[in-house]
Amino acid sequence: MPSTIRGLAVLAIVVLTCPVWGQEFRSTIMGRVTDQSQAVVPGTKIEAVQIETGARFETVSGSDGHYTLPFLTPGTYRLSAEAPGLKRYVREGLTVSANERLAIDIPLEVGAVAETVTVTADTPLLQTVTGSVGKVVTSAEVNSLPLNGRTPLTMAQLWAGVLPNGGPALNRPIDLGHTSDFSVGGTPSSTNELLVDGAPNTISSGAAAYSPPMDAVLELRVEAFQADAAYGSTGGGTVNLVSKPGSNQYHGSVYEFNQVGKLAATNFFVNRTGQKKPFSLYNQFGANLGGPLSIPKVFNGQDKLLFHFAYEGLRQPNPLGTTSTVPTEEERRGDFSKLLALSSTYQLYDPFSAVREGSRIRRQPLASNVILARLLSPIAQKYLQYYPLPNQPGGADGRGNLYTTAPQVDNFDNFMGRLDWNLDARHKMFFQARHSARSSFEKAWFSNPARGRYKLRDSYGLLLDDVYTLNPTTVVNVRLNWTRYIEVHHLQTTGTDIIGMGFPAAVAAASPMLILPKVTFSNFTQLGESNANTTPYDSYQ
Repeated sequence: MPSTIRGLAVLAIVVLTCPVWGQEFRSTIMGRVTDQSQAVVPGTKIEAVQIETGARFETVSGSDGHYTLPFLTPGTYRLSAEAPGLKRYVREGLTVSANERLAIDIPLEVGAVAETVTVTADTPLLQTVTGSVGKVVTSAEVNSLPLNGRTPLTMAQLWAGVLPNGGPALNRPIDLGHTSDFSVGGTPSSTNELLVDGAPNTISSGAAAYSPPMDAVLELRVEAFQADAAYGSTGGGTVNLVSKPGSNQYHGSVYEFNQVGKLAATNFFVNRTGQKKPFSLYNQFGANLGGPLSIPKVFNGQDKLLFHFAYEGLRQPNPLGTTSTVPTEEERRGDFSKLLALSSTYQLYDPFSAVREGSRIRRQPLASNVILARLLSPIAQKYLQYYPLPNQPGGADGRGNLYTTAPQVDNFDNFMGRLDWNLDARHKMFFQARHSARSSFEKAWFSNPARGRYKLRDSYGLLLDDVYTLNPTTVVNVRLNWTRYIEVHHLQTTGTDIIGMGFPAAVAAASPMLILPKVTFSNFTQLGESNANTTPYDSYQ
């Protein structure tokens, strides 16, 4: 490796020293090397080779026979050890999962180095190195388990200590608040530490900032109790999503999940109100590709430079059946006599007839429960034009007299890429980039500007990680991460002529944004929308 790169790595760790520890997603193999007499064997050369990528990790045992191989990417490894006068030790098929501490002692036998003792065994089930308690959803499970919505975070619910609190129908990758709304080990909901490759992946509310495509995830690890000092910034559990690196073999896939409305039954309330069956569609599709980054006859990235890229899209115009309450024709004229016939609790009073009687104020009832024309507000008359007429009877008091199927239209695009650079056995780097964009139109129940908004949500993330082994006891790890989440709401009522609605000019002058003022009723559905804060949420590590 060029001395310049090594110098930059050392310089970076000095300049970028920060009191925030990076949460680790990689694993460590450690143990002790002994001979047949149980005497320790110092100076043993130990090597771990990841089968999928060809990445090599080397160290030597210390004077006490102990060795440590840190920062191992999850995967399958071949562990070998060599020492003069002893047979070569090889352990095949060693599976390493995310954030594990594996204790593997190496017994060496007397003989020539040319002779090899090969051991084939599973990873030990008993964890003796760390007190952390959790579960790993392996790459095989990620690839084979059916998952409605294809949202990786929902796999956390496979662990017995996880209790979901979000709606079971909201499991799409765009439903970040719902898919991350779960309790781990009895802790409060949405107080968990959510990570992608060990980097923070939450916003201020505790919800996830980004959801990777399913085919970009190698493993997911859920831990109810994390004993590692690198963790602990939350009172809940830890969920770590590990992105899929490239391999020495080209692998890719293309998929599509499609549900068409023509094959679905017509909603009961649509038939009841005599409406036309609305158009509906759920189309989730994507592709991914990984392998060595090579240029024919120029550069071969085998074992050195590996990539993996995944894309996923979602298109869903979803007619959401909504029952509302709107004024009838008589009520628009101020006639509420039908309600008075049901009960005296519906009696209306003239607000201009208030008279103080001691400590009480008494108002006179409106005759026949009819509001006189002179008492009707001109502003209220303007608002009434936004209410459609009822299309179903509703209850005895008229509540629930409107059923609409205004669609919520969602468009979603999601990208995630990773580039791994295995410079040599002592130096490893990887770069990961992620971005998702959601645009949706929702709540347009009345088919006019009084209700409805456009919602734009963008998530961004960049992660650069550099690991350099100075010697068998000193390892430098430099990590830089940036996560951004931004959500913008654009209301249909933006640009409303407030003065034309009848409001004083002072109201328009004092408004930071000209929108239809929201009016909330005790019985009728509200008109107008509230705007949302558009300030980006940034997280740096």
